[in-house]
Amino acid sequence: MYKIIFAVFSILFFTVNVYSADNKSKNDVENKKKEVELKAPDMSFNDDYFVGLKAYEDGLYDVAESCLSNYLSHENKSQQAGFATYLLYQIYMSQNNYKSAQNTFNQLTNFKDSRFNYQKMLKDQMFIETKLSCDGAKNLLLTNPKNEYLEIYAKSSCAVDKAVTNLLSKIDVSSEALYAVLERVQKDKELVFSTYENLRAEKRTPKLMNFYGKYFYSNNMKAEFESLYKTYQDNELTALVLDDTWKSGNYKKYIELFQKEVKKDYKLDKVVYCRMIEASNKEMVNFDCDLVDKCLGTKNPDFNKTKLACYMRKEDKEKISWFIGTLTVQDTLKLCEYGKYIIGKRLYDIKYLNKFEKCPDKASMYESLLKFKDYNAVIKLGGSGSSQIDIAYMAIAYYYLGNNTQYNNYLNKLTDVDLSGMVKKAVNRGSL
Repeated sequence: MYKIIFAVFSILFFTVNVYSADNKSKNDVENKKKEVELKAPDMSFNDDYFVGLKAYEDGLYDVAESCLSNYLSHENKSQQAGFATYLLYQIYMSQNNYKSAQNTFNQLTNFKDSRFNYQKMLKDQMFIETKLSCDGAKNLLLTNPKNEYLEIYAKSSCAVDKAVTNLLSKIDVSSEALYAVLERVQKDKELVFSTYENLRAEKRTPKLMNFYGKYFYSNNMKAEFESLYKTYQDNELTALVLDDTWKSGNYKKYIELFQKEVKKDYKLDKVVYCRMIEASNKEMVNFDCDLVDKCLGTKNPDFNKTKLACYMRKEDKEKISWFIGTLTVQDTLKLCEYGKYIIGKRLYDIKYLNKFEKCPDKASMYESLLKFKDYNAVIKLGGSGSSQIDIAYMAIAYYYLGNNTQYNNYLNKLTDVDLSGMVKKAVNRGSL
């Protein structure tokens, strides 16, 4: 009996202990689970990074700024945080929010990323300083003399004094940075000339050489200008050489210089080309008729006369015909005197003669054509036969072409007795 009671008691004790242990284990698991849940961070802010990144790519800077700022309020040490900071600085720059741009820029020193444009960042750093404080900008330049800093500083409104220009001899200055400084210190002739003398060959860019050339010319430094021009020419410097020659009144030299120095791709002021035309006229020499386009422009009221006169002077039948072909009948009404010369010199193309059909006095034109026995040209010039004189000469032309039907047709249209008599006499005599 005693043994039975002991066995039952042992079983009950074991069962209670097992239950208690199991229950304790379950409670521990639940507690640990709750502890983990309490300690686990809310990772939803990561979404702000990706949304902000996409918004930035799409140019939605307001959205990008909001998302990236929220992301950085939770995370500021990861590589993603670095890039988010970089994008925020770019956004503030685009908004001209230079104070915020400066704050985010300063945070970038804690990060390195191949996506960062470090060259641009250097320039932006100085640009921000010049917008916020010229003293701060100058201090940054003098304590960290860099070419990038100097270029941006010189392009700003901050003062360029001796302390700044002294940097030209202390750092390896690019052509662009030097140009930016020189534009600010043009009153200092000695400094400008010294930088030219010490300028290495690889830094003699067109932009810089153009600057020096114009500077020497405008400051009456003729020897320096001529020396530079021997090694470098462009359209602006060539225009200055021509201007100097024109002022001397030497038209022949102006023509020679123009022909030698002016390249076809140069785009010069109209006056340069007009002077070439004037000089050529004074020296009685032909000039390139394309100069008329560059001197007057096609919309100038005198363009057609001047252009056609140029072709006529050269007796260039092909160009004369081509140019008349580009004109309207109304255009040629202002060129009737030229038409008489062109026909009289036999510089015409028959297919364009109808352009002169509305000229008021065509008698001399008809007479020249009949003298050349170009009867088809007479008919072309007569056009629709709108005047009595047109009808008269067209009748004569048809007669000599052996077309009696058209001859009689036009003769019958004549109501002017004198012109009718002229036609009959011309036919009877075989000529006018």
